[in-house]
Amino acid sequence: MTKDVLVRVKGTQFMDDENDVIEMITAGTFNEKNGKKYLIYDETIGDQTHNIVKIWPDKVEVTKRGLVDTHMTFECGKKHMCNYMTPVGLIILGITTSALEVEEDETSMGIVISYALEMNGEYISGCGLEIYARDKGNGPWSLD
Repeated sequence: MTKDVLVRVKGTQFMDDENDVIEMITAGTFNEKNGKKYLIYDETIGDQTHNIVKIWPDKVEVTKRGLVDTHMTFECGKKHMCNYMTPVGLIILGITTSALEVEEDETSMGIVISYALEMNGEYISGCGLEIYARDKGNGPWSLD
């Protein structure tokens, strides 16, 4: 992949009979250093949040700085705790990843994660996170 990429992010929260979906497309950068891959982009939904996604074949870390500050770790079969600082205060989250797939070719990368979310030790919902990146030269994406 080239350094300049388009990033498509889709977050889904499954609660009872409802699905809450947030989706966006933005510009980003892709880098590789010391055996790790980095995808960097800014969320522009509401106030701007800077995101750094660190990618291994079997683990993904997402660091957010801005409206919310957090460092989330997704590793299949493991529970990781994180602090999620919001404008109204700190939330302690537990993230238990049930599935994690990372696929990459010469011009694109896809990350698909399924996880359970806990807040202050109580199960909240099942969640999904999909992050796709591809070379900017491959044309625009649309939300579907």
